[in-house]
Amino acid sequence: MLHRYKITPRSPVITPLASDTLFGHLCWAIRYRDGEEALEKFLLEYGQGPAPIIFSSCFAADTLPRPVLPPPTREQTAQFVKSGFGETQQDLFNGLSAIKKWNKAGRISLEDWQSLKGEYDPLKLYSLFLSRRDSEGEAKASAPVQDSTMHNTINRESGTVQEGGLFVRDKTWYARDTVLDLYVRTRDSEAAAVADWFLTEYLPASGYGADKSAGMGVLDIEKDSNFDPSSLEAENPNVQMSLSFCAFSGMEELPALYRLTTRFGKLGGDFAYSSPTGGPPRPFKKPILMFAPGAVFGGDSRLDEVGLLKNVHSDERIRHCGIPLTIPFSIKEENFHEWFAI
Repeated sequence: MLHRYKITPRSPVITPLASDTLFGHLCWAIRYRDGEEALEKFLLEYGQGPAPIIFSSCFAADTLPRPVLPPPTREQTAQFVKSGFGETQQDLFNGLSAIKKWNKAGRISLEDWQSLKGEYDPLKLYSLFLSRRDSEGEAKASAPVQDSTMHNTINRESGTVQEGGLFVRDKTWYARDTVLDLYVRTRDSEAAAVADWFLTEYLPASGYGADKSAGMGVLDIEKDSNFDPSSLEAENPNVQMSLSFCAFSGMEELPALYRLTTRFGKLGGDFAYSSPTGGPPRPFKKPILMFAPGAVFGGDSRLDEVGLLKNVHSDERIRHCGIPLTIPFSIKEENFHEWFAI
């Protein structure tokens, strides 16, 4: 069961709205509401069939990450620029500059996705971008703004600044009434009810991420009752795109195109202030190498049945969610065999 939720940030956000971080918040929500035993039972269900609940990362409303696929060849690009921009040196410069700008955006609108999901081709996407080149500036006004603020560590006993405690904290500021899309896949109606409670009740009430006690991470969240999951999925897919940060045991054996990123996870909830086993806090997880959203897996393997990552913290009970929420689509058969060597 695939669902979509609409998120409206009402304050700056320090912690990015990422799939694995949302899963961590869900775990603490279950722990606080139902107890530690219920959380342990919930986590044991992962890797035993379809995952009960998995999240995508958040994206600007009505957009998806661009699939990580090889770009057109030099010859194809040159032909596209000549036909779309002209043949002079200035036309060539303008065309290549436009392509560079399109690629840097790293996203695709749902409208374009629905047009291309049956036979996705980067050149076809360029053609769609070219057809509305004059309206490219529309998205700039609502782009989030990042700023960095310097902070000092305070000694809580003396109330004074701690020497060597200077650090930087980044904030993301969204324009008023900016809306983000979050996708959630649930195994059954019972899991769907838990996810809905977490997103529409718990998270708006408790806040999200760092400094939520100081007013950061205030979110309004509502379920998109008009969402049709079939609008994202191709009828005869041969590949699938991840909307999440993903890493799982056996992933290296799957044909995939991806961008790697390193995630530096940190424990939340009570474990942010005290060790899981007592003593001084040990909030930091081991660095984890993950595929960023947009990774494309060849074939139709059930990726929602893989397990959670283990051995990510000195406490062996701690887990990290790298299970991807994927959507199926199709590419040309010749490209499939060339890109995935299958």
